[in-house]
Amino acid sequence: MQTRSAVEIARAALREIFPTAPEDGLDEGARHLARWGVEGHGTRLGSSAAALMYIDLARASQERQVPDNVALAAEVSAAARTWRAPSQRG
Repeated sequence: MQTRSAVEIARAALREIFPTAPEDGLDEGARHLARWGVEGHGTRLGSSAAALMYIDLARASQERQVPDNVALAAEVSAAARTWRAPSQRG
C-alpha cells in the first residue's frame, strides 16, 4: 500500500474516533498512526500500551476528549512506548 493511501485510511479512522479534532490535527495524527503501523508498533499491544497509544494519537490529533477509562488505564499502567511520542503542542 502506498504511504499516501495508508495515511488517508488512518485519517478516516481517526475522524471516527476523534470527532472534535480539527482537520490539521487529523492529518498529524494520521501520519503518526501510519508511521507507527509501518514500524510495527501496533501489534500485540496490551491494554495499557493501547491506552497510551490512544492518548498519544489524541494529543497528535488535537482531540481534547479522552474517555476517562482510557486516561486511567494509561496513568496506572507501567506501559512503555515502543514508538516515538508526538511532540507536545503549545
